[in-house]
Amino acid sequence: MTRTPQLPAPPIAAIALACLGVWMMASLGQPLGLILGGPCFLTGAGLLLRQGLLHFGSEARVKSDLELENLSLKDLGRKEDHLRQGILVNLREGVVLLDSRKEVRLYNPAAQLLLSNSSRFTMGGSLHGIFREPETLRHIELAYSGQETEWTLARDPRALRLRAIPFESVDGGTSVLLTLDDITRQEALETTRQKFISNASHELKTPVTSIRIAAENLMDGGFVAPEGENNLKAILRSVDRMTMLLNDISELSRIETGALRLEFLPLQIGVFLPQLLEEMRHQAEPRRISLKAELEPGLEQLVMKADPLRLHQLLENLLSNAIKFSPEGSEVVLRIQSRAPWLLWIVQDSGPGIADNDAKRIFERFYRAPSTRGVPGTGLGLAIVKHLVLLMGGEVSLQSELGKGSTFTVKLPIQG
Repeated sequence: MTRTPQLPAPPIAAIALACLGVWMMASLGQPLGLILGGPCFLTGAGLLLRQGLLHFGSEARVKSDLELENLSLKDLGRKEDHLRQGILVNLREGVVLLDSRKEVRLYNPAAQLLLSNSSRFTMGGSLHGIFREPETLRHIELAYSGQETEWTLARDPRALRLRAIPFESVDGGTSVLLTLDDITRQEALETTRQKFISNASHELKTPVTSIRIAAENLMDGGFVAPEGENNLKAILRSVDRMTMLLNDISELSRIETGALRLEFLPLQIGVFLPQLLEEMRHQAEPRRISLKAELEPGLEQLVMKADPLRLHQLLENLLSNAIKFSPEGSEVVLRIQSRAPWLLWIVQDSGPGIADNDAKRIFERFYRAPSTRGVPGTGLGLAIVKHLVLLMGGEVSLQSELGKGSTFTVKLPIQG
């Protein structure tokens, strides 16, 4: 901030000298008053006049300096505006800024291009002039509630990834910055990858099955010397692992490609839960692990809409992991809680826990945390869980700490 210099006050000696001269001229009369008082008055008046001129000169210089600084700031502001405009125009990423009234306050040419002619861009225009898709409007509402969110939007012929970032606006309300990326090519490559994996897993099942049949025939027919039986057992164990991997790959591929269709049916918790626990106890008992269920009062009679087979599958994956990674003789707990309109399925184990860096990637395909790599598995179970939960309109999250176990929470809508 520029501060105006403080100008010095007129000297007291000059004022006193001028006043003395006036007094002498008035009191002593002529010619003595003029002879003695005149020079005093003229000297004091001259000093005051000189000081006044200096003041006027200083004020003029200060005013000139302020005007120059103001012009410089205006020029700098114009250059910064030009720079920002240049950045927006040349960005390949689309940008749209919505104010607290959900009106357009800023956009760039990339946003117009990516959203095509089906959107009407005008400064101060309505949000609904740009987006009409219910899913997109839902995500934007989430952003206005303070939650940063990301989703995919199909605008023929493009596939777009949108991100909504909320922030506080000048008027104290919430504004939302939308960014748009063209992921059409990535989506095409992902579709190709999914088809390849689906076809490869399907084609590999036949030779794997043939290997199993041949190895079992050799084992049962007594065609192999006793010392060769260990090799046959190793072959069968490898075939089992390969079969499990191919089944998981095939299942994940069906989910990702949209080939899997869910069948939502009324499901009573009190009937579904005992069946699930009974099947899981066969895995827990050999390791002396106690499998415990905790339900909030009244949930036994609750009926929710879900695909029973897929709900069983995702909970079986979570419970199976909890059993595998928990130490022998420990406890695995399945809690069911109602948080309308959601039902929470919480699986808690006493395993080695997962570090924060690994927890961020734990739902990726084939990713396994270092603390879990000594236990057999395909690295696809949690990826399948995540995709099934999303298909059911829910969310899955993890809370974990090294050495203190892990807690997976699946949040599903009570009404599917």
